[in-house]
Amino acid sequence: MAERRRLLIEPARLRSAQALSRIGLTVAEARYLKRVLRLRPGAEVHVVSGCGQLFSTRLTTEGDLALDSELGALPYTVAAPHPPLGLAVSLMRRGMDEVMRMACELGVDRLQPLQAQRCVPQAEYRPDRWGVILREAVEQCERLWAPELLPVLSTDDWWGNPSAEHLRLIAVTRDQACSDLSTLLAVTKSLPDGCWITIGPEGGWTSAELRSAAEAGWCGVGLGDTILRSSTAAVAATTALCSWRRDVQRY
Repeated sequence: MAERRRLLIEPARLRSAQALSRIGLTVAEARYLKRVLRLRPGAEVHVVSGCGQLFSTRLTTEGDLALDSELGALPYTVAAPHPPLGLAVSLMRRGMDEVMRMACELGVDRLQPLQAQRCVPQAEYRPDRWGVILREAVEQCERLWAPELLPVLSTDDWWGNPSAEHLRLIAVTRDQACSDLSTLLAVTKSLPDGCWITIGPEGGWTSAELRSAAEAGWCGVGLGDTILRSSTAAVAATTALCSWRRDVQRY
């Protein structure tokens, strides 16, 4: 099957473009299509809104995109994933870029950076860079809904933030009283209104953070028998949650 060439363009731009049956391109978008993908006029380009819509367009000789007249101006539309899956991940020195990209590819719907008490001083908060990474990941992995990147929060502000109606999980280590994530998901056969998994920093959670999370109703879960790096834990948990949602929806 031929590779599908896609561009993520904001819904506001697409709404105005529908009336004209043309989508104007930014300099960066035009350069990407012509110089990176080496497309010529007439080439098909799929445009996604990040809100469940896909438009079929063709590159014109004028350098913009024309909505495919054979399909009309109406987009192909899919509903938002349910329940929305969220990944809250503590800032880390290395690995955040990869976590953002892989979480998007796997199917996470919301991303919450956290400033935990044991985040290393070198941990960086780079929302602009992560926004670019998420845009590229959406285009590459062919998903129609772009994940939402939320502003950074401290753990003190985070524990009471998600709705109590959501399944709220926090990854822990060396706690025999906590179920493994895979075990918990295996017996959870109904889908909640939403689900969050929270991953700690490289230095681990403090006892105060664990106590606050428990008091707010978060459920501790393990991610296996070994101690994982924060970036590995984030990807492992995301993989398990996205697979669980897909399996429950199937049956």
